[in-house]
Amino acid sequence: MAAYLGIFILALSVVGQQLPSSPHGCMEGSCYPATGNLLIGRAINLSATSTCGLHGPEHYCIVSHLQELDKCFACNSQRPYDPYYHKNSHRVENVIQLKDSNEDLTWWQSVNGVCEGVSIRLNLEAEFHFTHLIMKFKTFRPAAMLIERSADFGRSWRPYRYFAYNCTKTFPRVPSHALHYINDVICEERYSDIEPSTVGEVIYKVLDPAIHVKDPYSLEIQELLRITNLRINFTKLHTLGDNLLDRRSEVLQKYYYSLYELVVRGSCFCYGHASECAPVPGVDARDSGMIHGRCVCKHNTEGLNCERCRDFHNDLAWSPAEANDPHTCRECNCNGHSNHCHFDMAVYLATGNAGGGVCDHCLHNTMGRNCEMCKPFYYKDPSRDIRDPAMGDSLLTHRGLSAHHSHCVTVSLSLSIVLFTLSLSPACDCDPVGSMEGGVCDSHTDLDMGMIAGQCRCKLNVKPEYWGLGNDLAGCRACHCDFGGAYSNRCMVENGQCDCRRHLIGRQCSDVQPGYFCAPLDYYKYEAEDAVGHSPSDHNLPGKARPQAEVDCVEHLNNQLRRHRRHRRIATTQQQRAALRRIRQLQQTPDVRSVHRERSQGHMVTWTGPGFARVKDGAGLVFTIDNIPHAMEYDIMIRYEPESTEDWEAIVSVTSLLLPTSSRCGNLLPTEQLYTVTLPHNRRYVQMPRPFCFEPSNRYVVAIRFQRHGVSQRHLTAFILVDSLVLIPKYTELLGFQGNDPAAEERRDEMVRYMCLDSFMAMPMPMLAEMCTKLICSISAILHDGALQCQCDPQGSLSAECDRVGGQCRCKPNVIGQRCDQCAPGTYGFGPYGCTACDCHSQGSLGHQCDPVTGQCPCRQGASGRQCSDCQPGQWGFPSCRPCQCNGHTDDCNPQTGECQTCRDYTDGQYCERCVNGFFGNPVLGSGDHCRPCPCPGNPGSGHSNGDSCHTDISSNQILCNCKQGYTGPRCERCAPGYYGNIEHPGGQCLPCQCSGNIDTQDPESCDPRTGQCLRCLYNTDGASCSDCKPGYYGNALAQDCRRCTCVTAGTQQSYCTDGHCHCDRQTGACPCRDNVVGHNCDQCAPDYWNYGTDRGCERCGCHPLHAMGSHCNMFSGQCHCQQGFGGRQCTECEQFHWGDPRVQCEECNCHPLGSEMAQCDRVTGVCECREGAVGRRCDECARGFTGVFPKCVRCHPCFELWDDAVCMIRRDLDHIRYDIQRILESGETPGVGDKRILELENKLAQVQDLIRDGDWDRLHHQMSNTTMWHSRAEIALTDGRLMGVARELNGTAVQDEVLRRNLTQMERELRDLNTTLMHHRQKQENNLSSDFQGNFDNVKKYYSESQEAQQKCNASVSGPFSPVEESKATRAHTEDLLNKRQDKFLRTVVAQKKSLSELQNKAQDVDKKVCGGHSNASSNGTCHDSPCGGAGCRDNDGRRVCGGDGCDGTVSASLKGLKHANDVTDNLTAASEDLQGMAKKLQDIAMLTQDVKNQAMDTLDKAQKKKDLFENSNKKLKEFIQKIKDFLTEEGADPESIEKVAQQVLAISLPVNRTTLDRMVQQIKDNINNLTDVEGDTANMTKQALDASEKAIQKATKALDHALNNLNSTRNTTATVHYCPHHSVCVSVCVFFSICYLSCCVPVQVEENLLDLEVKQMDAMMRLANLSMGVEALKTKTDQNREMAKDAKNQAENIHNGLDDYLRTLIWKKYIRKTCKSINPMGDREKHIDTISSQVTNNNADTRDESLFVCLLVVVRLYVCTSLRASLEYELSKNSLYII
Repeated sequence: MAAYLGIFILALSVVGQQLPSSPHGCMEGSCYPATGNLLIGRAINLSATSTCGLHGPEHYCIVSHLQELDKCFACNSQRPYDPYYHKNSHRVENVIQLKDSNEDLTWWQSVNGVCEGVSIRLNLEAEFHFTHLIMKFKTFRPAAMLIERSADFGRSWRPYRYFAYNCTKTFPRVPSHALHYINDVICEERYSDIEPSTVGEVIYKVLDPAIHVKDPYSLEIQELLRITNLRINFTKLHTLGDNLLDRRSEVLQKYYYSLYELVVRGSCFCYGHASECAPVPGVDARDSGMIHGRCVCKHNTEGLNCERCRDFHNDLAWSPAEANDPHTCRECNCNGHSNHCHFDMAVYLATGNAGGGVCDHCLHNTMGRNCEMCKPFYYKDPSRDIRDPAMGDSLLTHRGLSAHHSHCVTVSLSLSIVLFTLSLSPACDCDPVGSMEGGVCDSHTDLDMGMIAGQCRCKLNVKPEYWGLGNDLAGCRACHCDFGGAYSNRCMVENGQCDCRRHLIGRQCSDVQPGYFCAPLDYYKYEAEDAVGHSPSDHNLPGKARPQAEVDCVEHLNNQLRRHRRHRRIATTQQQRAALRRIRQLQQTPDVRSVHRERSQGHMVTWTGPGFARVKDGAGLVFTIDNIPHAMEYDIMIRYEPESTEDWEAIVSVTSLLLPTSSRCGNLLPTEQLYTVTLPHNRRYVQMPRPFCFEPSNRYVVAIRFQRHGVSQRHLTAFILVDSLVLIPKYTELLGFQGNDPAAEERRDEMVRYMCLDSFMAMPMPMLAEMCTKLICSISAILHDGALQCQCDPQGSLSAECDRVGGQCRCKPNVIGQRCDQCAPGTYGFGPYGCTACDCHSQGSLGHQCDPVTGQCPCRQGASGRQCSDCQPGQWGFPSCRPCQCNGHTDDCNPQTGECQTCRDYTDGQYCERCVNGFFGNPVLGSGDHCRPCPCPGNPGSGHSNGDSCHTDISSNQILCNCKQGYTGPRCERCAPGYYGNIEHPGGQCLPCQCSGNIDTQDPESCDPRTGQCLRCLYNTDGASCSDCKPGYYGNALAQDCRRCTCVTAGTQQSYCTDGHCHCDRQTGACPCRDNVVGHNCDQCAPDYWNYGTDRGCERCGCHPLHAMGSHCNMFSGQCHCQQGFGGRQCTECEQFHWGDPRVQCEECNCHPLGSEMAQCDRVTGVCECREGAVGRRCDECARGFTGVFPKCVRCHPCFELWDDAVCMIRRDLDHIRYDIQRILESGETPGVGDKRILELENKLAQVQDLIRDGDWDRLHHQMSNTTMWHSRAEIALTDGRLMGVARELNGTAVQDEVLRRNLTQMERELRDLNTTLMHHRQKQENNLSSDFQGNFDNVKKYYSESQEAQQKCNASVSGPFSPVEESKATRAHTEDLLNKRQDKFLRTVVAQKKSLSELQNKAQDVDKKVCGGHSNASSNGTCHDSPCGGAGCRDNDGRRVCGGDGCDGTVSASLKGLKHANDVTDNLTAASEDLQGMAKKLQDIAMLTQDVKNQAMDTLDKAQKKKDLFENSNKKLKEFIQKIKDFLTEEGADPESIEKVAQQVLAISLPVNRTTLDRMVQQIKDNINNLTDVEGDTANMTKQALDASEKAIQKATKALDHALNNLNSTRNTTATVHYCPHHSVCVSVCVFFSICYLSCCVPVQVEENLLDLEVKQMDAMMRLANLSMGVEALKTKTDQNREMAKDAKNQAENIHNGLDDYLRTLIWKKYIRKTCKSINPMGDREKHIDTISSQVTNNNADTRDESLFVCLLVVVRLYVCTSLRASLEYELSKNSLYII
């Protein structure tokens, strides 16, 4: 029942929505509610900023009451207006109604004299349409005002209109011209005149009737009318000018704003979606005529102002209604699966503006924009509609499950449900990890789309050779097993681990196990040094040895030698013998020998192994190979290095010792191979032209003969350096490089692209590319079935690991070899630390090589040592060895320097030439002296020797000792200064005096030399050990850190101070303080005390316990820290800038900053101290004698002072007189004055009053007393003199203060200089203490005198009547007096400044945070470590200011980002603007071109139309002419001659052009029309020529017809007498008639056909210009069809024409024609006769022909052909015209 009721209510609501809301309805377009006064019912929303009498009665006057007795009245608006009890209340709500219930006028009135800042504001509860405003004023209309509106509830305001008496002066920036546009903001002057003085109106209409509005319902107009708030600002009053001279309240009582009535017309704002409005919720007013603010919305909209669509009606975007389009919100289509939707503009555009509704929260397992699709894992039940919410219920219900109201059936049920429903809806058995879309299978079968129900859609990589199901977006990851490192490309599906070969690791088997390596391509290289050398004549070498060139040379030299002996040529003989010796030496040189080459730092190594094998020309090497890893072909390469620029050649023989047994090499023949290759001198390697197949478990011998290329003999001096023989495998045979597989091709390309093979040809090998490293490791793994072990020598290598490619171990210094197992050439001592360089001396050794075990170099004669770099024992200076020179005291010296070593006999020195310390004498060989012990005073070793050394003084012949530290005297017999002891007794020694380091150790009297007592303490120390500071000093005496006490005399007890110096604790330096004085130096008052520096100590602050923030105060001024609202020293007064009694109330001074001298007013009266020209309690008014509006006060003319003085005198006299009159009235007596005097005074008083009232200042000036003026001037002059004296005293005080300040600055500078000099002297003294005694003593005396002088200067500077200190003291006293005098003012200023500074600091921190993004805490150097964003005062290391930056959210960073963004946007806009300008120009060119084409087409059409009209007129004339001929022929009595003449004239008519020319002309016209080019010119010319020729022919025929008609009557009479054949005339008539018919049918048909075709083409061109795409192809197709049909008809007609011509020419006989002509009735039916003629002609068998009759019949047939052709063409053209239309 409830369901039925809901459906009924829903139906009613739907019906209700379709009904119109008003008689005119809202269904066809926009609708709007009725308008009214918006003020009605909104008195509470109406407010004014100024209303008279709100705080008490106020008096006001009315200017216009000149004749009334009552001119002034009272305003009391404390209570609302009441017509009986409060009629003088003038609140702003009075303006809503013009009159009250008693028909009395009511009004609103502002406060007197308030000119600016007065406004009336209406706040509306919703958006309204505002149409116009009417104001009726009680007083003058305002001299200036403006009307403003707000559409956002007062957050922003925009002006409607300005009104002013003088717009240019009042509102200079507002235009004052007439209204041009409806939304212009202008200033008007018509409503601001001073007249009338009352009941003046101001009318403002938002839509000015003078401006035409095209669409009053447009968005622009609606926005102009929409308001939420309305404000009227009154900015200027109309006055009579007296307020400019006198600002008294009495003058201002008549100037105010007053308004009788205010009408605000408007309606509720509904965007055109409602015709009526209801009250807004929360607004209880229901006044009659009230315009409510809640729209009763239509068009499926809702909201207070119908500003949005209803729920579930968002298929179209909300839009304001228009006049012809209501923009109704459309319901969303969610197929019954959702009740919520939203509008999406992207969807709206994607659907071609069909709809933008997107359903939200789709139910029943649906999804999609319209809930039209099933969710994943659900499928659509094909037996139910998509809108059925119970779709799929039956399937689930039959299984014992409740229906979920779902039209989509799940495919992911539990196991039991799946088993039960398997036959109907089996679940997808897809792995959600490996299948796409989480396991979704095909929901239905669609073979076109490749869908099969239940089929899983696997991810891309879910297949073999992949792993990691679910770890990749594509399902699995490829194994990517290394083709060489792994046995196959399959891997474990769990972790992707490939099956690796031996010692290969990693998931892909591409990494090598530590301690193993990959063999490079040149791994199998055989060093030439290890090969077996063979002589040229050895048969083991391939090829044949060449003859020796040196045999013939020896024989030739022997023969010459014998000849020279006979001729006794000695020189030549010697040369020949030397040559023979050289040849014999070369003959003895070995054919093959090893050459080791050293490896030096910075030089490139171009060889492998220790070096080369040096092979003589013709000799060779034999290599044995037995370590082949894999049966395959190998390229054989020889590395070499030539010694000359000759090319060599190698003959290579490769022999297998065993027969090949492998499948790869067993079938290859021969097993022996011979190569001959050239070894160019500019290369370092050569490769055999063909590879050779090697296999494991076999042995091969490679024999190579080396000989020079291109010569016939061997040479003894020709050698070549052979490095090694290398076998390089043919990797293309290996698995992974074979076949056309893309991976194999890519690997082969990469080997070539990265030059992997080329890198192993020559040495040194370049850095391998990463791709080469990977490929080579794969090749090595295949060849060796894994990786190879490093086998690094544990002594020669740094670790057991080697290079990944090549296996090179990391060798220790000077160790070489792949396994680091041998010393490099030139080194020796293979061991744990590597090898050591031989370093054989180049001059002492025979070579650079040394013994590899001992390192002994081969020495030359006279050299010794391992390196052959030393002399023989007893010699030095290798290689120029000399004997050692040691004065006979040793036999050993340094082999390099010759310095003697291990000197004997107490000698020392380079040559043992002097005695050791403690001995003296001359040990030089030959002096006869020796070294003896020193007597200081005892000998060394006696225990009584106090000297280090001694020497003999030659002048005194005495022995002088060099004493040890602490001893002095010639023989070191006494203690030195600073030391003490008794050394006369054996065992006595000198010890340092224990004076804590505070004595002068060079001073003999610094301590007692016997006892060690300290006598002269330094550094302000005292005591027996100088371990204490002396009185007046404190500190650590042991650290020489005794400092003068720093007690402040003003705070220290006077008993501890003498002459300005005070004593303190010697250890801590603490001073004894006065009462209530604290601090280490007694420099501050105790907490809660002040008045520092008095004899009694400090006094208690006495801060008020309630008004102060605490009990502490300033120790100098005693100022307490007061709470808000209190001030004074003890916080017992009002706070700064306030006055009054703080116990009652403190009021703010509010002294005007421009008119007052200071911000603080009198604390009792509150009166501010005004500047000149300002008066008033707040100094905010212009003083008497000044004019203008404050603060722009201008001094009056000088004459005002004269007048002012006179007026003041008169006023004073008047007051005195008034006082006397009062006394007279009270006592009844006139003291000292008679009636006459009183009358005179009264008369003068009346005259003065009249003068003052009338403003006759000239007469008043003449009647004033000059004596009074001169007395006033004298007083003013005297006062000015006194003020000038006070100013001079102040200037003098300021000058003295400046002088004293400079003196203090100078004293401080001198004190700093004195301290600097003192430190300098102290440093000098410390430096001099370490120098000799005499110099120190002199320096002490000099510095003592300087110190005395400095002391005198210091005393003079600190004592005496003229000392700076005394002057400073006097200055200080004077300064303190000045401070005491100005203390109060100073303290107030300081407090105000502190408060301002604290506020500014807080604001600055906020500003720093807002501006820079952080707070500034600048250090002394300006850096801000704790604020990376910087701030005020922050600088970086370069001194630049820091503010903002990355990561900072201040306005600077935002501004910089905004600036950058704005610059980017500006650049983009500039580029876009340029592109748009270019596009605009192109569009403009296209538009101009299109317009030109259109104009040409229009001109062509007009001209064609004119020609068509001309043709139709000509055709009409032609038809009329033909009709005349017909009439002539049908008339009775027409003679044959006339008929024949007319016929001849008609037959003479012909077209000016033949048919071919006309067809060609028409085709040209068609082509021109198709190309839209110059059509009209040719067409017009051709048509005009044809028509002119036709017209001339017609004229001739007309003349002939007229002539025949004229002769008609004369021929009638002779008809009976003349015996012509009547039938012949009839035949002639028939021929003429048919000829005329032919001209009137066939010829016009052709011309008309062409013109119609032209017109169709023109229509086609116009249609193509109007619509560029529609109908063009269809029209062309239709035209082609018509053309083909026309051609077919033409061909058919020509065929008929040609056949008939032949047929008629054969069959027509004259007799039958004549016979027939006799039987024809001339006046009968011609059609019948023609049929008869045709039938008879057909049946005629005669063989005679009459040519004239034949032509006539031919014309008849042609007529029928033309007629049929014309009918066909007209039919096609009519269809074509219909198609065009």
